[in-house]
Amino acid sequence: MLLIVVCIWGANFIVIKSAFGAMPPLAFNAVRMTVAALVLGAIWGVREREKTMPRRDWLSFLGVGLLGNTLYQLLFVTGLDLTTSGVSSLLIGTIPIWAALLAMALGWEKITPRTWLGIFLAFGGVALVTLGSPSGMAKNAIVGNALTLLAAACWAGYTVLSKRLLEKYSALRVSAVGLLLGVPGLWPFAVPDLLSLRALSLSLWGSILYAGGISIALAYIIWSYGVQKLGAARTAIFNNLVPVVTFALAFLVLHEPVTSLQLVGGAVVLAGVWQATKKN
Repeated sequence: MLLIVVCIWGANFIVIKSAFGAMPPLAFNAVRMTVAALVLGAIWGVREREKTMPRRDWLSFLGVGLLGNTLYQLLFVTGLDLTTSGVSSLLIGTIPIWAALLAMALGWEKITPRTWLGIFLAFGGVALVTLGSPSGMAKNAIVGNALTLLAAACWAGYTVLSKRLLEKYSALRVSAVGLLLGVPGLWPFAVPDLLSLRALSLSLWGSILYAGGISIALAYIIWSYGVQKLGAARTAIFNNLVPVVTFALAFLVLHEPVTSLQLVGGAVVLAGVWQATKKN
């Protein structure tokens, strides 16, 4: 089941990137995230909406929602529009590295020499991937890669700051409420592009449902089941396979070329992430 999620998330970069040809990135993202919020919010409403929360926790939910579902999404889709889907998936895969650095900065965790080695490997690999990106396939690879790395840092912040909420509430509630509070922040950036659209094709609606309902809502449920059965550490390892799937599909579907330097850099990034997150 976790391998199915890996394929869903790996293909998600391809689906979103392809949809940008028919719908502006910010508009597409607002619509697909609204679908995800409605689906996951409905599931949460059926299962545990009756449980109340103090006002202070609502403010915490608002903060992580704006960070993880507004700022992250704006940076992610803009970066994906400017770079290639394969590189984007690899850069998003550095989230555990950013999370480790943020947890250290907050004084919540200590970084071991093994983790530092993984951090240096990961960022060295990112540099190789950026240098090895073929010209002409991306609108602006350097800016796109930089925005995607900032997006990864935002999601790492969302992950780390959500830990306090997860000590009190279920993962379903944290994800659903964060979506419901964060998604409205996407609409002011999407309205100008949406006003210029007339009608959405059936294939575009399919992309929206896939990128919102399947890759977020359905995949979240399966992923949570994996965490329950295998534990968080073993489940997280599957995340490292997502860029592999994306690179393969990007080559086959979008005809994005993969250079030898990118392959080397990608292997170094994955090795660094694995080194930084594995247990003794």
